Amino acid sequence: MLKLHVFGPHFGLPDGSPFCIKALTLFKMSGLAFETARMSFKQAPKSKAPYLVDGGKVIADSHFIQRHLETAHGVDFSGGYSEADLAKGWAISRMLEEHFYFLSMNIRWLRDENFWKGPYNFFAAVPAPIRPLIARLVRKKVAKTQDLQGLGRHTVEERFELAKGDLVAIETMLKKNRFLLGDKPCGVDASVLGFIWAAECPFFKSELGDYIRQRPVLMNYLGEMQQRYFPEFPVGK
Repeated sequence: MLKLHVFGPHFGLPDGSPFCIKALTLFKMSGLAFETARMSFKQAPKSKAPYLVDGGKVIADSHFIQRHLETAHGVDFSGGYSEADLAKGWAISRMLEEHFYFLSMNIRWLRDENFWKGPYNFFAAVPAPIRPLIARLVRKKVAKTQDLQGLGRHTVEERFELAKGDLVAIETMLKKNRFLLGDKPCGVDASVLGFIWAAECPFFKSELGDYIRQRPVLMNYLGEMQQRYFPEFPVGK
């Protein structure tokens, strides 16, 4: 049995991590039988989730999980689209995972009102006496990562402007398509769902979430993807 290790449902979402939502969506798209398990930092090859255990093999990172499903299990995530269309999908995935992610992560992790009711829950397994200390150390590491990556050096207004640019790019493609590349979902839609849904999450106070909820094209897309793959997790609630 394929076993996907994730954080688990949080904040009204299928998972607290957009990368895990992506991986869960890929599995639902694949039609393969699988089960989920709570991730363990000690067992995670890269100290991150998601990671997949397939027999004696452990595959870390949502991208390489997708590639493993394609090469080892014959899953076709192309949706039948052309190489040119799939190249656009690749660019959108990288934009979301290497740019938009850091912008939305900043809102969750580095704003007190969001952190202590949100990501702090990820440390529930840590003994209570040291839990706040460990959480603060990890949060400090997140802040340093944001600074080194560069996006953390911008103002709140500048980060919002950059995030809107990413969303407008996706919205522009969706205006003429039911899914990102056309009338059929494909692998890149797993990324789009994971990252846009996580950013929209009403659990957090976020100008990014407010903006997404004001965009009918984005919300219609989220609603259709949610109904297709996660009917038990309503969008916007």
